Amino acid sequence: MVVLSWVGAIVACLGYGVASVLQSVAAKRTAEVVGLTGLALIIKQVPYLLGLACDALGFAGNVLALQRLPLFLVQSIVAGSVGVTAVIASLRGARLTWKDWASLAVLGLGLILLSVTAVPTAAARISLADDWIILLSALAPAIVGLVGFRMKGRVSAIVLSCAAGLGFAGVALAARGVDANGLSWSLLLDPLLWAILVYGTVGMSFFTVALQRDAVTVVTAITLMFEVVVPSLIGIALFGDAIAPGFLPVAIAGFALAIGGTVSLSRFAE
Repeated sequence: MVVLSWVGAIVACLGYGVASVLQSVAAKRTAEVVGLTGLALIIKQVPYLLGLACDALGFAGNVLALQRLPLFLVQSIVAGSVGVTAVIASLRGARLTWKDWASLAVLGLGLILLSVTAVPTAAARISLADDWIILLSALAPAIVGLVGFRMKGRVSAIVLSCAAGLGFAGVALAARGVDANGLSWSLLLDPLLWAILVYGTVGMSFFTVALQRDAVTVVTAITLMFEVVVPSLIGIALFGDAIAPGFLPVAIAGFALAIGGTVSLSRFAE
């Protein structure tokens, strides 16, 4: 099962990397149209729909990865999808500077350090009350996003990006919790399943609008910071995600390197 979880993490990284490119293309095509009309135009485009398909593939891999791998490792690997996009850009003829290659190396080193310090294990079971708290907490990114939606300029994009990051963080938390509760027909009544749907909708909607309002570098960097840091910390406290004894400094260094490399490469999400 650990091997399958690693395969899932790699699939998630590749799927999300391609999806971000396709969705950015769709968003930029309608950059002159804002609000609900612009959002409606985006979701009708073929690149956006293909991006959603890649997102679905990435999400399936993400859920599989979370069955045996801790959130801080999986979310860092998922964030590394920006590195995948950078490599694709290079293969298509884009010129990567020495800083870009250095960022790829830093990202790769960070992921290697995290992989050797993370303890593969299933998530600890949580109570039904915790399940409902996770679901109801989706109000937070929704409210933040609606506030950002009514703003204008770069401030609007920043607030929308924060909301998107919190939405994607909620998806990761709920997915880790679903694995802890077990997969069965009763899953249809599990608040965490509905939390995944709600958080996913919130995150994707506000991320798409944010891409319309500012540079993809800004939007992606802010979104990834929230998407990685928030669930990683909560996963350790709530699900018992563990670091190998004596390797905490190495894990912290790996986490910092992975985040730093990812943020540095965020421009390639365009």
